[in-house]
Amino acid sequence: MASRRVLAGAAVALLMLMHVAGAAAQTADDLFNDQVLHRIDLFVNTKDWYLLRANYLTNDYYPANMKWRGTTTANVAIRVRGTGSRSAVKPGFRVDFNRYATGRTFLGLKAVDLNNMVQDPSCLREALAMKVYRSMGVPAPRTAFAALYLNNAYFGLYLIVEEIDDVAAARLLGEGSGYLFEYKWTFLYNFEYRGSDLAAYGTLWEPKTRETESARALYAPIEAMIRTINDVSDEGFVPAVSEFLDLSLFMRLVAVQAAVAEADGLLGNWGLNNHYLYRFNGRNLHQFIVWDASTSFHAIDYPLYSGHAESVLMRRAIAVPALKAVYQDTLIEAAALFDQVDGAASPDQPNPGWLEREASRLRDLIQTAARADQVKPFSNAEFDAATDEILTFAHTRGALVRREVARSANGAGQLY
Repeated sequence: MASRRVLAGAAVALLMLMHVAGAAAQTADDLFNDQVLHRIDLFVNTKDWYLLRANYLTNDYYPANMKWRGTTTANVAIRVRGTGSRSAVKPGFRVDFNRYATGRTFLGLKAVDLNNMVQDPSCLREALAMKVYRSMGVPAPRTAFAALYLNNAYFGLYLIVEEIDDVAAARLLGEGSGYLFEYKWTFLYNFEYRGSDLAAYGTLWEPKTRETESARALYAPIEAMIRTINDVSDEGFVPAVSEFLDLSLFMRLVAVQAAVAEADGLLGNWGLNNHYLYRFNGRNLHQFIVWDASTSFHAIDYPLYSGHAESVLMRRAIAVPALKAVYQDTLIEAAALFDQVDGAASPDQPNPGWLEREASRLRDLIQTAARADQVKPFSNAEFDAATDEILTFAHTRGALVRREVARSANGAGQLY
């Protein structure tokens, strides 16, 4: 197995565009440059590597050295990350740069995630969905693909994902000093009011900043937001809820999630999930940041109204004509990312749209590394089939979205 991985690593290295400029010339934008397949090296003690995989269900950290573009960062902390994606065979990693060296950052980052992509045979869903979100102005983490080498031997294909913390919040939202929460799926939840006990909201939203503050400081605004969403009159809904949420931004986010057929997002098949919630400092205003898009591009015919009736917030917001218009306009805007380009050689061979071109480019970028990955839980044939599905989705989804919006506007179909 080790010899096969060394040979596979050599094949991957031949196709990788490697940069060896000094660390001072590099920025976080270089790390998240998705035009190249990066190489990341982790050097881990044999015993620690054994323990990390043996205890993969825990969040225990282990020391390692990390090298990227010729620069080695010593004594970083690594642990297994993920929920359903946790694996002892191909672990996903959180790489923490300041756990063992307080205040240290790497390219201004406190940590990065290395996504193992074991739930996505195409390996494309997360990267492509985040590109769509960013293109639509929806706050989303940056990503880039990497060939991961472990102790100088090729280990597997990973996705570098920007950690959502105060640094990312400052970049995405213009402020990082407020309250940041990670949503923890515990049960099927759709914005129902859970009473005045603040602990009920602490079960769902885990603080990632200002963790030592009181439960009242952390959760009283969230409790008030959920209570208002549920209890305010129809006439007072927009002005009252707008103290807590920018409803137009919310509608744009869920419209883009509908366009990319995100089955596990804010309106997913398992209720509210996969997001961070940020509250601006000194205000009650919150904003969602998307996270974990491994179930995006779920099906070409995924309904644009999925989750609307179940979600208290969406059910009430879509009943407001101005917010419904935001949702509809955003769907049409997102569909344009799928549209084929004019100027094709013939009507039967249209030029692919932006999303299809990006899907094709990224597939070409990663396919050698994906095929050489000996620890992925799917075959190369499954990788090929899954990437074909993504390309088909990108080619056809835009027309379906546009058609369903038009049918609904004409009273001929259900969209809202």
